[in-house]
Amino acid sequence: MRKSVAHPVHAGVTFLPDSRRTEVTIGERLLLGAWKAGVGIKSVCGGRGKCGSCLVSVESAAEGALSATTDEETALLPRVEDGHTYRLACMAEVHGEVCVSVPPESQALKSPPRKPYTVTRVALAPAVTRVALEVEGAYAEPLRPLAARITAALERAGSRNAELPLAAVAGFSRETDFDSSARICATLAGKRVIQLSVGQPQPIYGLAIDIGTTSVVVFLCDLTRGEIVGVRTSGNPQAAFGEDVISRMSHIQDDVANLGTLQKLIVDDINRMVIDAAREAGVALKNIADAVVVGNPTMQHILLGINPTPLGRGPYLPVLSEGVEVEAASLGLNIVPGAPVFVLPMPAGYIGGDTLSALLTRGPEFYRGNNLLVDIGTNGEVVLAKDGVLTATSCATGPVYEGAHIACGVRAGPGAIERVWVEPGGAIRWAAIPEKSERDRRPFGLCGSGVISAVTALVGAGLLGSDGAFAQLSSHPRLRKGAGTGQMEALLVPGIGSRTGRDIVFTQQDVRSVQLGKAALRAGIEMLLRDQEVKVLDHIYLAGTFGNHLEPRDIVAIGLVPAVPVERIESIGNAAGDGARMALFNRRDRRRARRLAEAMRVIELSNRADFQDMFVACTELSAEPAPQLEQVG
Repeated sequence: MRKSVAHPVHAGVTFLPDSRRTEVTIGERLLLGAWKAGVGIKSVCGGRGKCGSCLVSVESAAEGALSATTDEETALLPRVEDGHTYRLACMAEVHGEVCVSVPPESQALKSPPRKPYTVTRVALAPAVTRVALEVEGAYAEPLRPLAARITAALERAGSRNAELPLAAVAGFSRETDFDSSARICATLAGKRVIQLSVGQPQPIYGLAIDIGTTSVVVFLCDLTRGEIVGVRTSGNPQAAFGEDVISRMSHIQDDVANLGTLQKLIVDDINRMVIDAAREAGVALKNIADAVVVGNPTMQHILLGINPTPLGRGPYLPVLSEGVEVEAASLGLNIVPGAPVFVLPMPAGYIGGDTLSALLTRGPEFYRGNNLLVDIGTNGEVVLAKDGVLTATSCATGPVYEGAHIACGVRAGPGAIERVWVEPGGAIRWAAIPEKSERDRRPFGLCGSGVISAVTALVGAGLLGSDGAFAQLSSHPRLRKGAGTGQMEALLVPGIGSRTGRDIVFTQQDVRSVQLGKAALRAGIEMLLRDQEVKVLDHIYLAGTFGNHLEPRDIVAIGLVPAVPVERIESIGNAAGDGARMALFNRRDRRRARRLAEAMRVIELSNRADFQDMFVACTELSAEPAPQLEQVG
């Protein structure tokens, strides 16, 4: 008989410049393989072969190792003669060993995202505790099973009516000398025993996890001392399915099996970060016994394995809005299997646990007078506190503030331009996020704060009108019409001075993208102020990574926020992550988050007849494109 030939089901892919290698399933596309390997590649169109942002250079590949290019892919590939073979990662299927290089302009994450956090002391009242138990021997009268003797030991230790689940007993039975040890440790979440172990209690740890559309941050915390012992950040690997939540919902709508893929991507990434942080801190995974998760509603739905597509269609409601607690094992997290994982409430379809978490960080002063909390990201969330009454809305700002949909846009990281200014003599200058080694100071693109800075600088110098139109070509030597596009653009950095060797420009289309994102946010703010009849704002608090790196003068100058004195605009860093740690260290903050969700009134902008007119008015790039607020003296 002829023997059947076994065909390989996996192939190896190496991604340069970091030399990361991974195994992918035959037929899988390069883009998904890249994110599985921890290599971030842009995917503005959600991996649908429409934008060309996921360009890679093929360094080596046997014949047939990649699928043949289609006409659709060829149309998006660069027409250059530099000796390289280029492919789109979202369209090239892997069928054999291959090595590709990801150029800087295609990298979704050149370095971990800048996720600042505030070190604060929180009164400790964790949701999990450890208790030392003295367990009677097997021959103690009356003779009783081990589980009964452990229950009696819990009562003697003060843990009356404790619940001893089968899973905890079964796990304990796998330990050496489990049935003959007199001294054991019980880990409890409330009255439920989640872990039993031989010996004396060890320090107990927990996780605070902030899942953003673009990036993820994990805090490993000592629940005994109330301290952070490790922090890890990464790009959200779900970006392989699109830069925004709508793209990811669309993939799930097309095939519900993609929900499981997206969930596994984020869980695997969290596990990778937890293992890395725990190893460096010398913490055993069996001592991580609690977790708090925050994120926007789409991210929270996907983590929980809940189909988020109802969020993308009217009336834009979450499948569930309450804060939920599930066991770590049910999500696949590699910590204590029975550890509680608390996911904050979702008050509305686009107001999630990350917004509530940011509110947890605000003290009593936020609830006195008229104060605004603004989290600017792929989706903008705004909360107005008017004498303690909370009103909120969300705005579809889009990923422009993350550098997406910008011709030379990149994620914030070394080499990304974050400041632009025009000198009195007309010279255009810039400043980029520095490399640690400072070996190469040349930029390779504009990050979100650089985008806003560029618009502000060009408007201030008269090179860009408040309507978003560029000035005449003759007004500045750096203004020109783009080759191949014919649209106006400003040359910020000539190719000879950039890391890619290509010009870094800011185009007319870039300006329009900024105007749309800016108008969505400002119009949302104005709707809240109108609804609550607020004419005076006391403070504006900017939350999130992007907000933390904005210059208050820039955002006031172009009308991104109302014109209040700049000293009353305060960046509060990664407030979502800070609030998640508060809820981790003190269980009462979990109850407070639930109360905030119940008290918050959410305005759905799509239901407002006057929103469109306000949106159009807010496209103006000036300090007061909307009805003027009275300033506080």
